[in-house]
Amino acid sequence: RIRLLIILFLSPGYLCLDPFTSGVGLGASIFASAIWNSRETISCMFKECCKEPYVRTNEGVLKKDLEENVFGQHIVKDTVVSSLRSHLKRKDPKKALVFSFHGTTGTGKNFVSEFIAANMFQNGMKSKYVHQFISTVHFPLLSETDKYKADLNAWVQGNISLCERSLFIFDEIDKLAPGIIDTIKPYLDYHQVINGVDYRKSVFVLISNTGGKDIANVTLQHWKHGKSREELSLTDLEVHLSNAAFNDLG
Repeated sequence: RIRLLIILFLSPGYLCLDPFTSGVGLGASIFASAIWNSRETISCMFKECCKEPYVRTNEGVLKKDLEENVFGQHIVKDTVVSSLRSHLKRKDPKKALVFSFHGTTGTGKNFVSEFIAANMFQNGMKSKYVHQFISTVHFPLLSETDKYKADLNAWVQGNISLCERSLFIFDEIDKLAPGIIDTIKPYLDYHQVINGVDYRKSVFVLISNTGGKDIANVTLQHWKHGKSREELSLTDLEVHLSNAAFNDLG
């Protein structure tokens, strides 16, 4: 609309051979060209765009947020902060960053996901570059599995093509029909570009209740042996989580 109005306004200048009006027309034409070339910058003054300050390239105050709001989850704090910091600081990361959060209901998995979004985007979970999927809501029917795969594939491709620094949150992965999550596997590997789109700067969060009982049991045994919660490491839990995930139908 801006370009059209400027052309209409300048038209009389081109019809006149008077040097003064010709000069005015030329100046206006240059001004119009500058406005057109800056249209994206001007647009981003009024709406969210895929660049700063809307999209943040550092982890900001994530560590402070987690320390002040998430308790008893030292493994989560250390792993999330260090991994996200490393990923966001790299101009060309080797692959997309994937977090897989496991635990029983109420342990803070979604809570931490919201802090990740808040530190990656100025608008947090409300950012148009944050995409949240809930298995029982977005993929409820087993009979529609093939359609869900196609839709998810198109959604991921389309949105990352608009903003490479996109965040995808998949909740209730353990309730997802087999095969659907496999749709995104090609975008999580070491591929630089797929069909002209670079997926390596994106972040995926997978949330599941799988392994929740195993984590609770390991923690209990750890406590029975007189060890503090903070002495638990990710290594202590990895084998149990791998076995639980392998045996789970989701």
